Amino acid sequence: MSKNSVQIVSRNTLQNELFISFLEKETGLEISSCPTLGDLPNIEEGSDSKQLILFDCMGLELDQLWTKFGVGTNLNPARTFTALFNVERGTRIERESVERSVRGVFYLNEPLEIFSKGIQSIFRGELWYSRRTVSKLLLESRSSLKSAARAAVPLTARERQILVEISSGAPNQEIADDLFISLHTVKTHIYNIYKKINVSNRLQATLWVAKYL
Repeated sequence: MSKNSVQIVSRNTLQNELFISFLEKETGLEISSCPTLGDLPNIEEGSDSKQLILFDCMGLELDQLWTKFGVGTNLNPARTFTALFNVERGTRIERESVERSVRGVFYLNEPLEIFSKGIQSIFRGELWYSRRTVSKLLLESRSSLKSAARAAVPLTARERQILVEISSGAPNQEIADDLFISLHTVKTHIYNIYKKINVSNRLQATLWVAKYL
């Protein structure tokens, strides 16, 4: 039987105890903590369980963060997700997080309720970035895009519209409501979009948008 879990990577013991108690109650998941990524327990062989690693960014400069983030890890991306918390706004972490396939970012002093919602969304296969952040990244990237690469993918205007909605984190039903089309039509568009841009999930589609659209 699979059992999803959350690993909190942080040295703040008191915060961890309170954090774990709250998240276990709100999410029903198995939650524990360890001081470094190198101390993470291995997922049992043959298990189909998935784990989310919440990495504490408190007090880390950007270069320090990515150095620590990359040390001692040998993670299976199909079964292990990563997210950052205690992130200070305006530190350019968001762009690098997307490029490094980090599933979400939780900001410093965010309400605890946000964590339970975000964790559950990530386990559903969604990204946890604010709409404002995603929109900003898309706008910043447009000036440096290669028009030849865009032209090679024959997306329709509607497909581009839906692709941007996907990259902003909108679920299928919300896209359908926003565009006044059926859920079935949205799913058909997404299937065609993925085929055209050669991706298989929302994270890959978001990375494609950040680079090409």
